[in-house]
Amino acid sequence: MRLETRNLSFNPHRGYALALAVLSSLILPDAVHAADAAPPVSLAWNANPESDVAGYKVHFGTQSGVYTEVLDVGRVTQATLPQLFMGSTYYLAVSAYNSTGLESPRSAEFSLTAAVPPPAVGTSFAMASGGQGKLQWKYPKSAEASAERFAVYASEDLATWTEAARFATGAATSSDSQWLYYEYPYQASKQKMFFKVAPRNAFGETE
Repeated sequence: MRLETRNLSFNPHRGYALALAVLSSLILPDAVHAADAAPPVSLAWNANPESDVAGYKVHFGTQSGVYTEVLDVGRVTQATLPQLFMGSTYYLAVSAYNSTGLESPRSAEFSLTAAVPPPAVGTSFAMASGGQGKLQWKYPKSAEASAERFAVYASEDLATWTEAARFATGAATSSDSQWLYYEYPYQASKQKMFFKVAPRNAFGETE
């Protein structure tokens, strides 16, 4: 993920939420929580115009205006932050310093929340003839912006999972005032199969 201090931007990439199904009978195990650690986050900013700039410092912490961590990144205008933790909000600002150690005022503060999307709900698997089935789930409309896409995982034994499909959150088959509804057709060749649906965003996935 990359953040810009001007025109702040996020480039998403991960996520989870749970759903399982079987050919002869439906099995829905307990949800698995998302990992505590978020993917790396990088920060970039515009260089100061002064010719005597010797480097930059990135200040950040979990309370606005209180920066418990400071990264001295030298003369580069980008930095990768240490591991962030899911569910936490971080406040960041950047300052410049010269060769004598004089430090500029910090930039405007901005914040980012390492939050994962809520899980999918109402997962079910309906079987038709010839091994053709349909995995179904729904997702709250109010949470659509928090998920980039869904990943569908399949397993024969609940131990080894394979990503079987990906769906954009905008690919709902229908909706109402509260929910978005999704369907994944699946041709099953095994007596029993399990599935889980994982909403994803930049910070993780919810099982």
